[in-house]
Amino acid sequence: MRTFHILTRRFRSLLHRATQDDELRREIDLHVEQLLRENRAAGMTEPAARRAAQLQFGATEARLEQCRDERRVQWIEDIGRDAGYAVRLMRKSPGFTLTALLSLALGLGANTVVFSVYNALLLKPLPVPAADRVVFVNNSGMVSNSYPNYREMRDRNAAFSSLFGYRMAPLALEQSGRGAAADRVWGYLVTGNYFEGLGLKPVVGRFFTPADDGQPGASPYAVITYESWRNRFGGDPRIAGREVRINGMAYTVVGVTPRGFHGTELFYWPEVFVPMSMQPQIEGHSWLDNPNDFDLWIGGRLKPGITPAQANANLATIAAQLIRERTVNDGMRLTVAPIGLGGSTLHQPTAAFGGGVLLLAMLVLLAACANLAALLIARGVDRERDLALRVSLGAGRGRLVRQLLTEAITLALLGAAAGGVLALLLLRLLNHWRAPVDFPIRFDVSPDLRVFAASLAAALATGVLFGLGPALRARKATPALRLKGERHRGPGRLAARDFLLPVQLALCSLLVTTSLVAGRGLAASLQSPLGMQPDGAAMVGYDFGLSGYTHEHAMQLQRRVLERVTRLPGIAAVAYASSVPLSIDQSHTSVWRDGTTAFRNKTSLAANYYDVSPGYFAALGTRLLAGRDFDDRDSAQAPAVAVVNETLARRLAGNANAVGRRFRLGKGQTVEIVGVVENGKYNSITENPTGALFRPMAQQYNPTMVLLARGGRNETDTAIALRGVVNQLDPHLAIYGVGTLRDMLGFVYLPMRAAVITLGAFGILALMLSFTGIFGLSAYAVSQRAKEIGIRIALGAGRREVLRSVFARIGLLVAIGAAVGLALGAAGAGLLASVVYGAGNGQPVIIAGAVVAVGAVALAAAYGPARRVV
Repeated sequence: MRTFHILTRRFRSLLHRATQDDELRREIDLHVEQLLRENRAAGMTEPAARRAAQLQFGATEARLEQCRDERRVQWIEDIGRDAGYAVRLMRKSPGFTLTALLSLALGLGANTVVFSVYNALLLKPLPVPAADRVVFVNNSGMVSNSYPNYREMRDRNAAFSSLFGYRMAPLALEQSGRGAAADRVWGYLVTGNYFEGLGLKPVVGRFFTPADDGQPGASPYAVITYESWRNRFGGDPRIAGREVRINGMAYTVVGVTPRGFHGTELFYWPEVFVPMSMQPQIEGHSWLDNPNDFDLWIGGRLKPGITPAQANANLATIAAQLIRERTVNDGMRLTVAPIGLGGSTLHQPTAAFGGGVLLLAMLVLLAACANLAALLIARGVDRERDLALRVSLGAGRGRLVRQLLTEAITLALLGAAAGGVLALLLLRLLNHWRAPVDFPIRFDVSPDLRVFAASLAAALATGVLFGLGPALRARKATPALRLKGERHRGPGRLAARDFLLPVQLALCSLLVTTSLVAGRGLAASLQSPLGMQPDGAAMVGYDFGLSGYTHEHAMQLQRRVLERVTRLPGIAAVAYASSVPLSIDQSHTSVWRDGTTAFRNKTSLAANYYDVSPGYFAALGTRLLAGRDFDDRDSAQAPAVAVVNETLARRLAGNANAVGRRFRLGKGQTVEIVGVVENGKYNSITENPTGALFRPMAQQYNPTMVLLARGGRNETDTAIALRGVVNQLDPHLAIYGVGTLRDMLGFVYLPMRAAVITLGAFGILALMLSFTGIFGLSAYAVSQRAKEIGIRIALGAGRREVLRSVFARIGLLVAIGAAVGLALGAAGAGLLASVVYGAGNGQPVIIAGAVVAVGAVALAAAYGPARRVV
C-alpha cells in the first residue's frame, strides 16, 4: 500500500520536496562559499579554509539528511494513523463495511475464478520448451486424419521441424504379471518423434524414438506419466526396464515423463504412452495403412522463423497433392490451430464462450465498483459535517484528501484479500471435481501470480477511483456551509454520480437476462427429444480387446451374459452394442447412394454408426418407425443389412419408403435397409439432425461392448446386477462405465449446467449488488433533499405528493437504466442462444421480465430511504 500510495498520490509532493532539498542545498553551498572566501582572505590555505567554513556552518549533509529522515518518519506515521483511523471507522460502521467488502469480494472473486479458468483453457501454454511454436493441424475443420496422410505430410512439409501424431486409447494395465486383475486406464498412442518434437527430457530412462515406428508390433515399450509413476509404481527409481502387461501383452517401461506433463490435450490426463506401431495390438485391428480411417490427431513444432500463415501455405500445397493422389481426401483443407483443445473444433467455441463469460465477470466487477462508489458517496454525505469541523479546526484540505483515499484503499485491499480467499476455495473445489464419466478429465486451474496481480490492481484502482470523488468533494467543500447543514446542488441537474444508478440497472438487467435465458435453455434441453428413453435403463461397459479375446470367444461369452441377464427379475429388454448415442465413444462413416461410382467426399453422406445386437432398440427405448429389428436371420453369412434413422432414410430415399432400399458402404459393400427408427441426438444435444445407421453385431464384430438392460426395481440396482453377472463369468474382464443411462448423460449436459450455474450466480450477484448500490444512491439523493422535503411538509405538502416528488428523479434514472438494460439484454440473449441449446425460445418475455424485476428491485431499494424522510 505504501508503494502504491507514493506512486499515485504523493508523486507530486515528492517532486516538490526534491525541489526544496535542491534549493536548501544550494543555499547552504552559498553560505559555505562565502565563509570559504573570508577564510582565504584571512590567510588560510584552501583545505584549512574549507574545513573551517564547514565547521562554522555545521555538518550540512548530515543536517539535510536529518531533515529528510524527519519528513519520512512523519509521513510514515501519518499513513499509519490514517490506516488505523480507517479501520476504526469501518468497525464503527459494520453494515457499510460488510456490504462494501462483500461487494468487492464477490466481484473480485468471480473475476479471479473466471480468469483462472480462461487462463488455463486458452492462455496457459503447454509445459514444453518454446510452447508457442507447437501447433495442431486441422483437417477441413475436423480433428483427425489418416495415418498414411500423416506420413506424407511429415515427409513433404517444409514448415515443421517435427510433425507428430497421437491418439487417445483405453488400456488394460497389469502391474504384477499374468493372472492379476487388470486396471482399465487411459493412455496415448504416439508416433516415435512425439516427445522429441515437444522438446521434452525424461525424468527416468528414455523416450520413444523414430526407430520405434518400425514394423507393427515390434516395439512393446511404454512411457508412464510422472503422476502414474508416483501413485501407481511408488516412484520406483528403477522403473526403467520393468515389465508390465498391457492388454495381456508384455511391455517394457522405458521412461517417465516430466512432472506436470500429461500429453498435448489440456484436460485429458492419461497414465501410459505407447508407440503408434503397437496400435494393432492395442485396439485389436489395424488402421495404420488404411487411408480411409481418419483416427489420428496431428501436431507439430514450427521451424524457427516460420509463421502460422507460412505453415498454412505449405500445408495447402501438401493438401492439393494428397487430393490428387487419393479421392478420399477430396475437399481436404489443412490449417494450423492452437494445440490443447482438439484444434479449432473445441478451441473456437471454448474461446467464444470463455470470452463471453469473462466479459460478464468484468461487468459484475464493474457493478461491484459502481456499488462501492454509491456506498462511498452516501457515506461521504453523512461525514460532511465532521469533515467541515476538522477543516475549521485547522486540518489541511490535502490532509483530508489523503485520509479519505487511505480509507478507500484500505477497504479495497481488504476486499481484494477476501476475494482472493473466496477464489482459492472455489478453485480448490473445481480442481478436486471429477467428471461423472469413465474418462480421465481433470482441471488444473490454480491461479498464478498474474491472476492475483490483476485482482490486486483492480482492487487498488477501485479504491483510488471511487475514493477520489468523496475526497475531492471534501477538498472543495465550504466549511461554513457544511457546519450549517447546507449543500451546494444544482436543482434539476444530473450529477456524474447520478449516472451510477442507470449503469447499475443496465448491467444488472444484462446479467439477470443471460442467467434466465441460460436457465430456460437448460430446461428446454432436458426436455428435448433424444431418440431414446434414459429413465429405466442401466448399462455396463467392457472391452474384449483389452483382455485378448478372440472374436469367437467374445461372442460365446456375450451369449452367456445375455442368458444370465434375461433371467434377472423384472428385466424387460437386454442387448449389447459397440456404444450408445451421446457417449464419448462415437464412430462416423460415409455412405453413398446405390449406383454411385465416384466415391468422393462431396457425393457422400455422413452418418454415425453403431454395431448392435437384436433387441437394442427396445433396450435403449428407441421407436422403430418402419421395417423390422435385427434377428437371427442377420448372421455373418447373410447379406449385409442395416437400420437407419429418419434423417439418413430421407437423404437416401427422399420421401419414398426407405425399407428395402440399398446404399453403398465404402467402395464395395452394398447394404440393404431393413428398418427405420426415430431421429435422435448422437454427438451432442445441440446438433442439427444427423444421419445414423445401425449394423448387426453378428455381421460387424466390435470388441468394445456396452451391455444395456431395461427393467428391474430401479436402474442403479440393475447396473450393479449387470456388473455381478459379468464378474461371475470372467472376473478378470476389465469393466468400466457401470451405471444408469441417465448418469451417462450427466456428462453431456455438463457444459450447459456449468454455463447455467455460472450465469445464474452472476445474475444473483448482480441483484445483490444492485440492491445495495441503489439503496446507497437513493439514501444519498434523499439526504440531499432532506431540508427541502422538511420545508415542503411544514408548508402542508401531503405524503403522497412528497413521495411522488422524491421518486420522480429516481424514476427517471430507473427508466434510463431499464431502456439501456433492455437493449443489452436482447443482445446478450441473442449471443447466448448460439451457445446454450433452446435459449432462443421466448426471449422477449424473459428479457422484459428481467428488466421489470430489476426495476422493481431498484424502486424497492429506493423506497426505504424515501419513506424515512416523509
